Amino acid sequence: MKTRTRNLIVLAATALCVRLPLLFLSSGAPYDMDSYARVAACGGPGLYSSVNLVGHYPYLPLWWLVLKSLSFLQVFLGGDLGLWFRVPGLVGDVAITILAAMLARRRWTGTYAMDSPQNEKAALWAGLAWAWNPLAILISAGHGQFDSLALALVLEAAWLLEYSGDSRGDAWAAACLALAVALKTWPLAFLPLFLGVFPGVRERRRFLVGVLLPPILLLLPWLLLDSPGAVFQHLSYSGANALGFSGVLKAVFFVMAPADVWRRFDAWFRIFAVLFLGLAFSWALLRSRRLRLLEALPWAALTLVLMAPGLSPQYLIWAPALALAVSSRLAWRLSLVALPLALLFYVLFMPQVLAGPAAWAAPQPTHALIMIWGTVNLAWCLWTFFEWKNLEERNLLRSEAGRFN
Repeated sequence: MKTRTRNLIVLAATALCVRLPLLFLSSGAPYDMDSYARVAACGGPGLYSSVNLVGHYPYLPLWWLVLKSLSFLQVFLGGDLGLWFRVPGLVGDVAITILAAMLARRRWTGTYAMDSPQNEKAALWAGLAWAWNPLAILISAGHGQFDSLALALVLEAAWLLEYSGDSRGDAWAAACLALAVALKTWPLAFLPLFLGVFPGVRERRRFLVGVLLPPILLLLPWLLLDSPGAVFQHLSYSGANALGFSGVLKAVFFVMAPADVWRRFDAWFRIFAVLFLGLAFSWALLRSRRLRLLEALPWAALTLVLMAPGLSPQYLIWAPALALAVSSRLAWRLSLVALPLALLFYVLFMPQVLAGPAAWAAPQPTHALIMIWGTVNLAWCLWTFFEWKNLEERNLLRSEAGRFN
């Protein structure tokens, strides 16, 4: 067996094994597990029009198909349904681990031969950067979110565009990104960076159609069955303002203003945030030919987490996962800074994620507690902003920015 193949098997096994203890210890995030169970029980029609699923399904129909398949497996093979619902996150983590190794091996091309011991060592350590990553373990095996599955598809699309020698690599990259969008719509934000890889309008148009057409076709039956209004209502849903800058604002309003004032301000803040993100990624599209795809991905992810309203804990893994495309050290730095924020969130608001049936009662949201939480979020936002500026200077403003580790 070749060293490369053996290392990939070891990485995949490691990523899976280190997640199993928390998978069996935790019962997952209660709201998410309840939402998944409701969606899996849906026969198809009513996915977007059922009152029972309002606020519980902000995704395209592909995730319903996955949940439905998992519920069938649980019926035939047994086991806890909540455990089955967390399997896709583990699959995504294993895929990211393997992709991190493959990307690191290619980063060393030109310095060492592709099969040199130094090259394989770099690939092994890059894969372990995600296999051992405590933030990734917490989000997938504990919380039960499946962002890593969509992130793996984004990384695979970037890999195919940057390194694939296949004549149909562009088409396969479009298919991967289309699947990512069909799972979670947020990968659309990275589309401008992918379009910048292509030199001409015709190639860009072909790639754009390849990404957008499959999710639209998949959604079409529900547009007819459940009405466009019902579909839009579900897809426009965003989570509670628990993390990030919106979490800071909510903490301030919680202490200083009545709830109805916060609700009015929150509506305007969400509109502003969406407009700001639209302008940011329009700018990215205009500059996309000057941007290096792999280096720009973590910068774009940080742009999202800085301004996205309704930030939830799973979004904390976007930038670290995409940073693996250029530097395992950068991925570790982003992960370890976000980890205390994620842990504090689960300790205060979702102890079941950490301790399962043995979880303690979540503390009551007093003014002091919420202000502490808001202060921690503010510190994290400020650090993230400076990291964003650092990535902008190193990877976006210099067209020939080198690979860094």
